[in-house]
Amino acid sequence: MSSYPNLRHVRLFQFAAETKSLTRAAEAVRVSQPAASQAIAKLEGQFGGALFERRGSGVFVTERGRLLAERAARALSLLREANERLARHASIGRALAVDLLETHATIAHLRAVAAFASTSSFTAAARRLEQAEPSVQRAARELERIGTVPLFEGRQNSIRLTATGTMLARAASLVLRELENALEDARELDGRFTGRVVIGTLPFARTQIVPEAIVAWTGRRPAASVEIVDGSYDTLVHALGIGEIDLLVGALRSASEAKGIAQEALFDDPLSVVVRAGHPLCARPELSFDDLRAYPWILPRKGTPTRAIFDELAARHGLDRCGSGLVETGSLVALRGLLVNSDRLTLMSRRQIAYEERAGHLMPLKLALPATARPIGITTRQGWMPTTLQAELLDALRVAAKAL
Repeated sequence: MSSYPNLRHVRLFQFAAETKSLTRAAEAVRVSQPAASQAIAKLEGQFGGALFERRGSGVFVTERGRLLAERAARALSLLREANERLARHASIGRALAVDLLETHATIAHLRAVAAFASTSSFTAAARRLEQAEPSVQRAARELERIGTVPLFEGRQNSIRLTATGTMLARAASLVLRELENALEDARELDGRFTGRVVIGTLPFARTQIVPEAIVAWTGRRPAASVEIVDGSYDTLVHALGIGEIDLLVGALRSASEAKGIAQEALFDDPLSVVVRAGHPLCARPELSFDDLRAYPWILPRKGTPTRAIFDELAARHGLDRCGSGLVETGSLVALRGLLVNSDRLTLMSRRQIAYEERAGHLMPLKLALPATARPIGITTRQGWMPTTLQAELLDALRVAAKAL
């Protein structure tokens, strides 16, 4: 989003929506009545129509205004929460810092620190924002001075965010995302479904669920865009937490691993030992775990649900003594290539090889693996409020999962 609304205008609008008085809102943010009217007019231009109905008893939000008010409240709440945490460490003291971010932070400040957090350098942040590096660095440092708490540490090429900086960068990213979604809400209200949804995908979801859901969703909303982001669970859940992706599809985690996120289970998916077609074990009329020990494995990295299941099976059946030369990968492309061209074994969902099995390249062994089912589902941020497009894609994912 290249043009965000002015944060002071958003704050003014939110006061007016809550108090039903533009006069009181102007007093609260310390601007004149004419300036307040101009600010609302500018917001109405940005969001495509009237935000208030003006009556004798005050101002009342229109449907467009209600949508913006919901997003504005969420954005300002994020700033207040960050402000409270920042104030605990601010040298000017908590009493003076109670609304520091709300009153002094600007979109330029938030974009600078959020871009730095995402790219890990001012040079890369400047490229992402299409701005000069000194401008980005100056904006980030201004935010640091406003809060009177160090947001950065290190020197030159080793500059990094402090713990407080990381906290504030996350809040900044989510504030920006709420404002982006506010604009999407307004466009959708006008029947313009031209927004973009970003989905993070773990290995299982990439083969069937996500492609099938997107085909169905884009058939209904041909002007909408979608970006599919692959990566490890840790990388994707971090991107989810700061608003860089909207939802994550794949194997769910235990409650202890799922702090700060919401998980929706779609189904349980059992695992199989998968090999190439024509593998020596395919000809065996009966198989046992003893038969697997002569062959090396390809496995996902430690820390994944499938690897945890394998480690448990290995300990129980002596598979840790299987052939040498273990290969670890999170790439389905590499995994499939290794399987097709070797006698290696892997542990994975049969649904992940649906196309290869139909084509006669890979197949599951006829070996029962009880108690290996993993919950597959959708992961989102706690308290996330989807746009219409995002909600429709969620429904498409649920329908695709039921069809498996």
